[in-house]
Parts: sequence; C-alpha cells; structure tokens
Amino acid sequence: MALLDFSGKHKKAALPTLETCIEPFLTDLGHLERLRPHTLRAYRYELAAAAADPRFQRPLSALDHRDLEAWIVRGKAATSTVGRRIATFRHLFAWAIRHGLCTRSPLAELAPLRGRRTLPRPIREQHEQHALDVAIASAPPPYRLIFTLLRETGMRAGEVLDLRWGDVMLDQGREALRIREAKNGAERTVILGPTATPRSVRGLRAVRRARGRAVPAAHEVVFLSNRGTRVSYDAVHYQWARLCQAAGLVDEAGAPRYTPHQLRHTRGSELIAQGQRVEIVQRVLGHRDIRSTLGYAELQDAQVRAALEGTAPR
Repeated sequence: MALLDFSGKHKKAALPTLETCIEPFLTDLGHLERLRPHTLRAYRYELAAAAADPRFQRPLSALDHRDLEAWIVRGKAATSTVGRRIATFRHLFAWAIRHGLCTRSPLAELAPLRGRRTLPRPIREQHEQHALDVAIASAPPPYRLIFTLLRETGMRAGEVLDLRWGDVMLDQGREALRIREAKNGAERTVILGPTATPRSVRGLRAVRRARGRAVPAAHEVVFLSNRGTRVSYDAVHYQWARLCQAAGLVDEAGAPRYTPHQLRHTRGSELIAQGQRVEIVQRVLGHRDIRSTLGYAELQDAQVRAALEGTAPR
C-alpha cells in the first residue's frame, strides 16, 4: 500500500507494529469474543507495557521469539501470570494473521513455559477474619451479598458478577449456582447449603423475595447497581476498600492489606483445615489441575506440627 505525504510524493506504508495493533485488536476482541471487561483491561495493560519496550517496536513480522519468551517470564512470574501473558499474545497474533498483518506467530517457536509456583495467600489471623465478616455483614447491598458469596463459596469475583438468575437454584436441598464462564473454560456447579453457606443461601432468597411477585428472567443479571446496570469490578474494589477500612485492615497509606481474591484463598485454606479431602476442595474451587489445590494443603503447617508432636491442633 502506498500513502501520499505532504509533498505529493508516494511513500510506502509503515508496517504494523504492536503499538498500532493494540486498539483495533481489543475492539475486535470485545465485539467478537465478548470477553469480560477485566480480561480486556489485563490484555491492554500487558500489550501497552510490551509496546513501550524497544524490543517490541519493530514490525510484528520481525519480532523475535527469544525476546517474547524473556518478556513473558519476566519478574519471576507465577504460573498463572505466565499463562495469562501467553494467552494475550496468542490472541493478538492469531488476530494479526487473520487480518494479514503478519504471517507467523513467534509463539510457535517457543518451548512450553512455566512460571514460578506460588502458594495461596489466605487471611490467616482469626481476629482479622472476624473483623472482615463483621464488615461484610454491614456492607450496603448488593455488595454485602457479593462479598458473602466470595467468603463462603470461594468463587472468583468475575464468576459472582456474571451470575444470572437462570444460574441460581434455590430449591430446598438442591441449592446451587451454575458457573458458565469459569476461568479455566469448564462449566461447573457451586454447591450451596444451609450449613456450608448459610448467609449466601439466605441472601439469595431474600434478594429474590424482594422482587415481589415478579419472577426474574433467566438472562437477568443477579447483581445490579443503583442505575440498573451490571455491577462493575471498579465498584467492587471501591466497596472493598471501604470495607477494609471499616475492619481496620489497611496499611499506613490507607490501602487495603488484602484483596477480594484472598477471600477465595481463605475459603480453600479453611476447608483443608477442616479435614476436607483435597478432591472436595478442588471441586469447590473449580481447579482443573489438582496441583493448584495442593497448594492449600501445603499451607497447613500447624497440622503437620501437631501430627509430628502428637498433639491436637488448636
């Protein structure tokens, strides 16, 4: 393709680079694949950071697989982070090849990459867990129920925010939630119950009753903002910051010492401490690979010490 410059002469069009592809790629991805907003934000962050690196300012077709490998595993990245980075670039190059912007993906030349395995980070201290539970009970709707579900079920925030009434089953003895778009791509069922998740069951029934005689449509989102729109991740994190402040769980700068995702880690750790089999915890948390669940078992140092010393864990 030729372009006309201001002197009236023709010049060759610049070859597409990572920087010039970011916006059209994300626009297409959002429209065609309907990825969740936080996934698109993560892709944008990763690609923008790479585009600022001199190694990635060459045309797409000239990018070196060794540079890409070094970028993906930078910073002693955890396995989940490496996986997310690979997914980002895999989507980008597949899109670029479809649009004729390059003919090959450097990922094809990479050996399988593994990140640094990290252990979960639960909220360990009982008094901090209690402070959070009290703060959650005082949170405004719909965030009270959102955080309650995160706390009692170990679901991911995206899974909770994506819930629709067609995914909610509240018949006595059959209480459950259907997760259609899990992180690992596999649908699963989250089992609820009056003993395991009492506040979640009561909260969901109360929300449904509050609608009066109207029966929620199956496609209707469970958690709506005051404006009637789907609750956003930004709103959840804002309310979480207020909740942590109320619980006194902030650092010197006033920032939360924990994240909403650590409620998931805390639930998994609690189940292991209760003596639940690893396979049960794997099912609860929706791990495809049981090695992810085994990280929770490794956290229970107190149980190992008690077994070795012949004492009952406190």
